[in-house]
Amino acid sequence: MIRKGLYLSNIDPQQSIGYIPKILGQVQGFRQLGYDMDLICFNQNSQVVLTSFHQQTDQLQESNVLAQGSSNLLVRRLRLLRAAIKHISDTRPKFLYLRYPRSEPLYVYFLAKIRSQFPKLIILSEFPTYPYDKEYEGKLKLKDRLVFFLDKVTRQYLKHFINRVVAINYDQHIFGIETISIDNGINISDYKHTKNSLASPDPINIIGVANVSPWHGYDRLIRGLGKYYRQSSDPHRKIIFHIVGAQAPYLNELVMLASQEESADYVIFHEPTQGKELDSLFIGCQLAIGVLGGHRKGLELMSPLKNREYCARGIPFIFSHSDPDFPAGFQYSLHVNSSENPIDVSQLIDFIEKIKEENDVAKNMRNYASRTLSWATKLDPVKSYIDDFVY
Repeated sequence: MIRKGLYLSNIDPQQSIGYIPKILGQVQGFRQLGYDMDLICFNQNSQVVLTSFHQQTDQLQESNVLAQGSSNLLVRRLRLLRAAIKHISDTRPKFLYLRYPRSEPLYVYFLAKIRSQFPKLIILSEFPTYPYDKEYEGKLKLKDRLVFFLDKVTRQYLKHFINRVVAINYDQHIFGIETISIDNGINISDYKHTKNSLASPDPINIIGVANVSPWHGYDRLIRGLGKYYRQSSDPHRKIIFHIVGAQAPYLNELVMLASQEESADYVIFHEPTQGKELDSLFIGCQLAIGVLGGHRKGLELMSPLKNREYCARGIPFIFSHSDPDFPAGFQYSLHVNSSENPIDVSQLIDFIEKIKEENDVAKNMRNYASRTLSWATKLDPVKSYIDDFVY
């Protein structure tokens, strides 16, 4: 018997390029667990597309356009939900996996319609971050304030339609719904194995790749670089920080900060980059930057994708939160303090010096990622729930 599932995402790939690998990785993880998965989402032209996968190779096969794009956000959302309802009616999947888009009246109506027409369908909704209210604190844009208002008003109704919330590192009820707590994972094959030399590199190149926001904490390292270079007119090691993916308006803040800290010569900004161009940037770097400001969202326990991507690439990395996959005993990551203090650059240099003599750092990190970080492994608790479900 074919076990069929549908993954539905409203992520705009033009605005959130960093989330697409996660979505595809999760779909492939479900397939590796034995489910026949379809993906309905937006493409680069804001069209609603159905993405299929080759049954044998598990690779992307084709995308069929289900609805045309629109410049109007509400129209796009309506077309996406209509396409999902029709596809569910045509294919009758056992479960629907939603990436939580923030609640609003149209979303609640969609869930109510699905529950009414397909009462035996298992509805799962992933919350990539929870709690998330702090993300909206101080937001001045009318759109952000409206999204937050509608979410707060309507999210109380989700419990009537959603069977389980899939939460990243959170095991308590969310809006009255029981949770399945998982860690973030990755599709290992998506990331090129980078074999970098750690033997006394000069300069030391550090890389941070993200849709950069204040909670990534990159400003802490920029301020740390300023302090490091000011303390000595002839620092014994040169450090270069490569920031990949920062966009306006926050990009402007980081550029200004680098200038104020007199570290502009040591901070290089790169446009959002993927594929071979991104691989080439990693080849020249010895250290990667994870999240350094999770505390700004009130989060102490996190499992960011970047930590896992860095591990799969085989490049040592730093972060400032607790991560269940990288405890204190994991020798290829450095846990720095969770605060507003500038990052101590000398601590980063000492970390590189400590592990530079070890053989096969990149290989060991890649092997660890293969054993523990795949989406198929991380989604196994979700599989158990689906397989044991009795309506």
